[in-house]
Amino acid sequence: MRMFFLVLLAGMMLTVGACTPKDSFTIQGKITGLSDGTIMELVPGATHKQEKPVVEAIVTKGGFSFTGNVETPRLYHVMVQGMNGVIPVVVENGLQVCIHGKAEKRDYNGQMFVEFSDIKVTGSPVHDEFLQKMDFRTKLDQLYEDKEKKHADINRKIGEARGNKEQVLLDSLSRTEAYAQMEKDEAAFFEKAEAEITKAVLDNKDSWWGPFLMLNLMSWFEEDQKEWFEAFSPEVQKSYYGQIVYKELFPETLEGKNAPSFTVTDSEGKKVTLQELQKNKKYILVDFWASWCAPCRKEIPNLKALYDRFAAKGLGIISISIDKDQKAWEKALSEEQLPWPNFLDDSGISDAYGVKTIPAIFLLDANGKVLSIKLRGETLQKKLEELFQ
Repeated sequence: MRMFFLVLLAGMMLTVGACTPKDSFTIQGKITGLSDGTIMELVPGATHKQEKPVVEAIVTKGGFSFTGNVETPRLYHVMVQGMNGVIPVVVENGLQVCIHGKAEKRDYNGQMFVEFSDIKVTGSPVHDEFLQKMDFRTKLDQLYEDKEKKHADINRKIGEARGNKEQVLLDSLSRTEAYAQMEKDEAAFFEKAEAEITKAVLDNKDSWWGPFLMLNLMSWFEEDQKEWFEAFSPEVQKSYYGQIVYKELFPETLEGKNAPSFTVTDSEGKKVTLQELQKNKKYILVDFWASWCAPCRKEIPNLKALYDRFAAKGLGIISISIDKDQKAWEKALSEEQLPWPNFLDDSGISDAYGVKTIPAIFLLDANGKVLSIKLRGETLQKKLEELFQ
């Protein structure tokens, strides 16, 4: 589908009583705190991609306006150019949507962002439905914030010890009652979150909301979530958001091809290439994971057992975390004590490998050819036994 947009300056904005054609939509904004001349952008949301704006508008006399058309309902983010901070709005053709609220520009560690508040979106029944379906997520966010406040002291102590590389202190803190309670509360929270997200998606399996919620609620998919997609009706699977989910869950394979080369930075700031990490290895497992990924953490004991068994025979493992939160990654490393090289993906390695779900384990030979992908558990064990026999 080819989408077109028109930019309307505030002086040309439609009047409140005007009608929007059935084959297009209009978004009119009036946000206090945005100075005239500010460039506003309309950016597609819920695609799991770094999208470019489809249209820009200039704030004039305190207002701005976008007009466009879509085949089916879409989520867009209204943003200030060059700054973080978004106003989500769901639209479909035939709507004249109005956004009112406040904006305040802030500097956070040298990075500018816009804090929007008191936002009211009117004129879009589909947006109202979106807010209803996301209400449980708002409540989960509050629970998470409460949990973090409750355990702020032990988290601070752990962060300081980790930053100072005081392993003895870290080990001591991990044996305290405060740490045990934090772990218990964290496990309970993520269990609750997983259950509620699963319910939200499957309760909407017969409409486009199902795949949309998958994309909007999750940054990454796990292998088990293929079952969610398979529960969708054929029509839902072929929908706009259904196809985005499909391409993430069932990406084109690298199997039989040369693995994309990459360069990572080790803990001492040194640049290391895949070729250097492969040196003197017969086979390499490139393991994409994250601290928050339960199946990934569950696979670690198996990887450790395989490493103990086959490392002397030429097996190497490289773990690459897709964590966005470096502290969460470092905390997981401290807990798991992985004996092989570990890196944080800060240069698009997972994109180069087409990783859309985790855990994702790529088996490479000495020449960098991808022999198998996404093997784990017993199937990975049998494959390595076959190769090293």
